[in-house]
Amino acid sequence: MSVRSAARRHREELGGVVAEYWDKPTPKTIGVFVGTWLLLSGLTLVSPGETILLALAPTVVFGVLLGLALLYVGNERLLVCERGLIIGSFAPGLRPYVIRYDQIVPGSVVPVTGAGRYTKETDPGGLPQSTVRRSVWTRQGVHLVGPSPKDARRHRGRFAKVLDPRPLTFDGRWAWFAGTGSTAPEHVTVAIARAAGAAGAVELAQATASAPVRELSGNPADAARHLPGFPDIPDLRGRESAR
Repeated sequence: MSVRSAARRHREELGGVVAEYWDKPTPKTIGVFVGTWLLLSGLTLVSPGETILLALAPTVVFGVLLGLALLYVGNERLLVCERGLIIGSFAPGLRPYVIRYDQIVPGSVVPVTGAGRYTKETDPGGLPQSTVRRSVWTRQGVHLVGPSPKDARRHRGRFAKVLDPRPLTFDGRWAWFAGTGSTAPEHVTVAIARAAGAAGAVELAQATASAPVRELSGNPADAARHLPGFPDIPDLRGRESAR
């Protein structure tokens, strides 16, 4: 789904798009994909086909497959709308998630750096989760506490259900994370605060506007201090070192 079609689809519920943030692949990531393609293409030339077509076919196939992979993993975006957020992948055939401001817990929206350690700090098991929109290159983003992925999905999402996490917060709500690309996360939370305030979500707006940046450590014991909504977890790593 394109950004334009998503905005049009949810305009009645969320209003217009105020700001857009794309967690696009870094040049280094693109370089890795290109290098992989060159390596695979080179290996096929060790024993090329009998004709030029057969010799070039594997190279084309590898290029298409790697290009599609980059398209699908590199289309994560965060749209700040007048009355809510649109979070998720905008790759062809996929639909993002919709979260209204009245579904977000005031005080839970915080800017985050060190996002590469988000999963390690919040879920040591490291399993993919539908509410954590983070790629391997993501370094910063926004954390919030909101509705279940089922409520935010706006469609059946038969396969997406497999990745739905359990509610992780102390009040039975779900933790969400969205990468902000090259934009500093505190600038994004300010944009969210302004939109929420204009929509009448005053408490959410005030708490979000004053939220300080959280630098993640990767230690589960720090999750409750860094990320609103998470319960206190004993510092198991410290206990192990003490032994």
